[in-house]
This record gives sequence, C-alpha cells and structure tokens, in this order.
Amino acid sequence: MKQTLMMIVLTFCGTAGVLINGPFAAIAVYYLFAVLRPQFIWQWALPAGIPWSQFVAIAALIGALFLGLKSGLDSGASKSLKMVAAHRWFIVFGVWVCISYFTAQDKQVAWFWLQEYAKLLVMFCLASYVLRRPSEAWRLYLIVTAALCYLAYEMTSLYVFEHRIDIYHNGYGGLDNNGAGLMIAMGVPLAIFAWDGIRRWWRWIFALSVPLLLHTVMISYSRGAMLSVLIAAPVIILRIRRRGQVIAALPLAIVAIAIMAGPAVRSRFFSVGKYEVDESANSRFASWEAGFKMANDYPLFGVGIRNSSIFSHRYGADIEGRVIHSQYMQVLADSGYPALFFYCGLVLSSFLAIRRARSRLKTRKDENADHLRALLSGVEGSLIVFVFGAFFLSLEVFELPYILTLLSAQVWAMCRESEQLVVEPSSSMDPSIDLPCVVPQNQ
Repeated sequence: MKQTLMMIVLTFCGTAGVLINGPFAAIAVYYLFAVLRPQFIWQWALPAGIPWSQFVAIAALIGALFLGLKSGLDSGASKSLKMVAAHRWFIVFGVWVCISYFTAQDKQVAWFWLQEYAKLLVMFCLASYVLRRPSEAWRLYLIVTAALCYLAYEMTSLYVFEHRIDIYHNGYGGLDNNGAGLMIAMGVPLAIFAWDGIRRWWRWIFALSVPLLLHTVMISYSRGAMLSVLIAAPVIILRIRRRGQVIAALPLAIVAIAIMAGPAVRSRFFSVGKYEVDESANSRFASWEAGFKMANDYPLFGVGIRNSSIFSHRYGADIEGRVIHSQYMQVLADSGYPALFFYCGLVLSSFLAIRRARSRLKTRKDENADHLRALLSGVEGSLIVFVFGAFFLSLEVFELPYILTLLSAQVWAMCRESEQLVVEPSSSMDPSIDLPCVVPQNQ
C-alpha cells in the first residue's frame, strides 16, 4: 500500500508540480521512473496497467509548450539554450534509427523498439528545452544517483536477509543480469562524485551507498560490469577532490565486498581471463561476427530495429534468436553503418562537452562550481563504465546513458552561452532541495 501511495505522490509532484515549478518537475519525475522502474521493483504492490511515466511525460510536454509561450511573450524570461554538438548527434542518430524501421525486414518485430526509440528522442528533446539552470542539472544528477543507490540497497537487502540473488536470476527492469549489473555499476562514479561535490552532512549517504553498489555488481555475476568499474577507477581517482580519503578506503572496500560476495562470485570474476574456453564469451564472438556480416549485406539501414536477432543464427550465431551482445554491433546490424557513425559521434561529443565545460569552470572555487565539476566528473566516469560495458551487451534503449549525455550537453551549453557566470542568490527554502546555483547571463 505504501508503495502505491508513494507512486501517487510522485506522479502528482510530476504533474501538478508543473504548475508550481515549471516542466522541470515532470522531467525529473519521468527520469526518476526511467531509472528506478518502480513497476518492477514494487511489482507485488502496484496495481497493474497504470502508465505512471506517461502521465508525467504528458505533463512535461504541456509544461514545455507553456514555457515556450511564456518565453515568446516575455522578453525578460529565460530563453532555451542553444544546441551543442551532443544534442545534434543524438537527434541525427535517433532519426536515422527510426527511419530504419521503414526498411526493416520484419516491421512487426521492429514496431515495439521504434516506440522505445521515439520516447527516448522526444523526452531528450523536451528535457534539452526545459533544462536551463545549473541547479536543475545538479538536482537531476542527484535524483538519478539516489535511484541507483536505492536499487542497490534493495538488492543487497534481499541477498543478506533473504538469501536471494534476484539480480542474477531475474535481472531487473527488463534487463538481464548483465544489463542490470552494468546499470548499477554506472551508479558507482555517480555516487562517489555526489559525495565529493556536496559539502553538507548528507553527502555521507552517497558514500555509504558505494559499497552497496559494488556489492550488487558482484552478485549480478556480470564480468563485463565488474571490469567496467575497474576501467573507470583511474579516472575517478584522478578527478576526485578528496583523493586521499578514497585511496585510503579502497583496500577496505575491496576486501569487505569480496568477503560479502562469497567464493562463487569471486570465481566468476577471475574467470575473465579464460575466455578461450568460456562458452558465454565464444557465443558473443560468434554473434559479433554475425552482426558484422549482416551489416555488410545491409550497409545503409541494416536489417531493421532489433531484427538482427531474427537472422543472427543463419549468419553464424550459436542459437536461434541470439542478440548481438554488443551495443555497437547491434546498432550496426540493425540500422547500418551511418547509425553506428552517429552513435559514436554522440558518445565522443558527450566526452568533449564534459572536457570543455570543465575547462570553463576550472578557475572557480565556490560551492556552485563544485557541484557542476562533480556532476561532470560523475557523468564522465559513468559514461566510461557504460562505453566499455556496452562492448559486451545490447542496451540500445537503456535510458541511463542518454540521461548522462543530456546532462553533459546541457552543462556545456550553459557554460558556452555565458561570458560570465554569476552566483544566483539562494532561496529561503531548504538548501538540500533548492540549491544555490550558477546561472548563465546573456541568454
């Protein structure tokens, strides 16, 4: 019952909140639902068939229309940010993938995935228009991070108290154990830099969540997710301000997590180097080769969105219906070489946006700049986790990396459009809810 009440309250905040706080309220709740996926974690408690996300998405659209009308009528109102390269790459990628539906070998299979891509594209464009203030970017970052920390808490609780490894046996939110493990792994740098960027006592909530996140990655049995965190670790240590505390805590965290995970998980992790005799690894290699062959036969638009699993076996995969098991090869096989080019452009432009925004904020020493630098570093680390993990998984409609791309693009757009950044006076509200922020002038 309490879960249903919470969903009602959150949905009300996202819909009615548009009247008070503008469309950002709906965007924030929509992306909270996209990451948390409450219909899965509270499946036993929530009534079936209620489109919670759809309500707030409609509210976001209506709020954006009113925001546009207000901006047009009021010359003093805040204007939308100009697009940067990451925005353009995403739009071109999304449009191209949607076009590949019309050339799909089996449109019935492609239809579901077309709808998923269309939702990603529409909400990304809406959020790009609505998200204009650095304080909003920081709040959205904290909301996404808190959702991942909560999921890690729930999954660890099931493991410790009920001896259940649901993330391994059932995955999460429509993702298998590997996809769910990578999603939680992306939360590690986000939580670390949330702790690093906050000066108040509640930053320790995020610090204490890091072991839970790491432990959840371990019990997912996803070697790709485990390796992805290790790949991102040097960047995390390089970027973090409280480097000494992190380095001091790292050995203790590793030992504690290894003990909690148990011998089976440790054995799974150390089997990474035995890929020559690993059936799972070999099936991935075969599916990658099949995807490459498909792309060569259908180079412009591919075989159609998620149609590659229909043809993978005849192109050399080990079983019927085998997905490509690589984000990059999946995009290539499904939507052709141009789609992969646009996707790589999106990823690279996101990292470039982070670099440029960080450079613009380099000389600032105030708390507001600390928030933005922490956001950029957390997004950078999380995207590194995803970019590496995506070599082994097909996660093309996985929303979290697109949220991070949005944040990197928006912060850089804010920095780029301002000759001078000034500190916005804080309100009388609780600072943990309405954080003071840096706002761009001359918009």
